[in-house]
Amino acid sequence: RRRRGRAQVSETRLLMEPGGRLVALGDSITQEGGWLRMIQATLVGQYPRLGLPPIVNAGIGGQTAGEMAARFVRDVLVHRPSVITISAGINDVWHRLGSPEDPGVLEAYGRHLQGMVVAGRAAGARVLLLTPTLIEEDPASEGNRRLAAYLARCRQVAAATGRVLVDLHGLFLEVLRRAGTGARPAGLTRDGVHMAPPGDFVMAVGVLRALGVPEERIAAAAPAREPGFDHHWLSAVLGRGTAAGPATAGG
Repeated sequence: RRRRGRAQVSETRLLMEPGGRLVALGDSITQEGGWLRMIQATLVGQYPRLGLPPIVNAGIGGQTAGEMAARFVRDVLVHRPSVITISAGINDVWHRLGSPEDPGVLEAYGRHLQGMVVAGRAAGARVLLLTPTLIEEDPASEGNRRLAAYLARCRQVAAATGRVLVDLHGLFLEVLRRAGTGARPAGLTRDGVHMAPPGDFVMAVGVLRALGVPEERIAAAAPAREPGFDHHWLSAVLGRGTAAGPATAGG
């Protein structure tokens, strides 16, 4: 009886409603779509009765938060989504690594992020705000050091708007700690930014948790759908703790 009760709670927590559409806004990490394919496979395989349509991939390579905001209505809201994921910030930092840090870029990032969240909420969608992932698989890299201010601003926007924060950066750091590779690449990315299948799985796990999908359903459905996935990553990623939570809890 207790097990059945927990299952009912998990179903109740699921943010996807019958027939609901998820639209994923982002840059090339989203455009490549590996993590979205894992999410789609999990939702369709584990919740067939919901009749969910394909996820809309609204990722465009190289874009910053401002460029995403400029096309938010025509590329996101036009689909009348029930859930929106927003993944922005990597290019705001990565493309400027050769230049001095600019507080104006950070301010614009937060302003555009908040504008998209508010517009998504006004359209009736549930918005999941994803923290930027990582720049190099070394937590102490210059890119990750600069990214810290954008992570903080992303958390501030989530707290100010009451949206769900999905702390992907924190989950990546935890997975790197478990992998025990130090400053050496662990194989989560191909080039320090763009995802290899294990990195896609990290992203998928963070978002699926935020959507209310239980761990056992994630483990059963997602990784086997992608070629080249080494199943030792299951234990590295599906450890204790969660990547998502209320914004007021700091992610």
